[in-house]
Amino acid sequence: MTTYILRRLLVSLPVIFGILVAVFVITRVLPGDPCHALLGEKATAAACAAFNTRYGFDQPIPVQFVRYLGQVLSGDLGESIRFGIPVTQLLLERLPTTIELGLISLTIASVAGILLGISSATRRNSKRDVATMIFANLGVSIPVFVLGLVFAYLFAIVLKGTPIALPPAGRYTAGVIPDEIAVAWGLGGLGGPLRVLLDFISNMAIPNAILTLRPDLLVDALSHLILPSIALATIPMAVIARVTRSSLLDVLGTDYIRTARAKGLSAREVVSGHALRNALLPVVTVIGLSLGGLLSGAVLTETIFNFAGVGRTISEAITARDYVVVQGFTVVVSVGYVVVNLLVDISYAYLDPRVRMEG
Repeated sequence: MTTYILRRLLVSLPVIFGILVAVFVITRVLPGDPCHALLGEKATAAACAAFNTRYGFDQPIPVQFVRYLGQVLSGDLGESIRFGIPVTQLLLERLPTTIELGLISLTIASVAGILLGISSATRRNSKRDVATMIFANLGVSIPVFVLGLVFAYLFAIVLKGTPIALPPAGRYTAGVIPDEIAVAWGLGGLGGPLRVLLDFISNMAIPNAILTLRPDLLVDALSHLILPSIALATIPMAVIARVTRSSLLDVLGTDYIRTARAKGLSAREVVSGHALRNALLPVVTVIGLSLGGLLSGAVLTETIFNFAGVGRTISEAITARDYVVVQGFTVVVSVGYVVVNLLVDISYAYLDPRVRMEG
């Protein structure tokens, strides 16, 4: 197993390198430049010359890339042109928001999608099966920005003043200020990796509220996460439901399932004890790919619900020609994809003992 993991990591290095090269080149051949995007009307020839010299944009692209690659290998992702702060600090602020939103959305999508798929497969061609598939097709077809705006209008305007009204945007209600975990625990002067970890956790609304013992903050954070999480979970939930149904139907038609039924096992025992585990392999693959996509940032969802996460930050950085932020965030997202795919492959050995992770 260890040899398999190491081999997969080594194979992934060229992929990450290729992505870095592609993003580096594309950002520089696109029309426009950071100087005019940042300075606007003040972007005179002299100002842009000084700007390009300061950030090294006056050098040939290969020279720029070699210098940037050296920074990345040393753990330095550079400094944002737009904000003037290190990209690692920006990641520390924005990535927790995307991770929190993505994990909650994927949990909703996975649980609901698998349950709907099981219900549909065990009652094939019934009214419930047809209704589930219609719902799944609608979930895949409706764009997330349409669904998000409908949710915001319905729960924030139409149902305003009712017990089920929900906030349409933001992570907290105005006036509710979250405590930093390090300060709350009296660790404000702490440094090093532990301080970085505490700062990272404090930028997640739910863990911060729990660890600082703020039930009011927890309720407020959850209420702000409901609409974006459901909107973001709709498409993967529909895909997971369809894949679960298809995979489970294939397994239910095999010989060993017929044998289990002939032995007198109930339908619940046949599905939960024999069929479901083997049917989950393609479902796990879909869940892993969905998680990678969610961690890369849901641009539309974060924009509609005013969440300052990875997707929205990359979108704004592309518009502002903030090359350093685009490159830094792309490296982190690429590594995230590699790790998620590796975890999915390893989970195969657990779900199906016939799968062997050989070195």
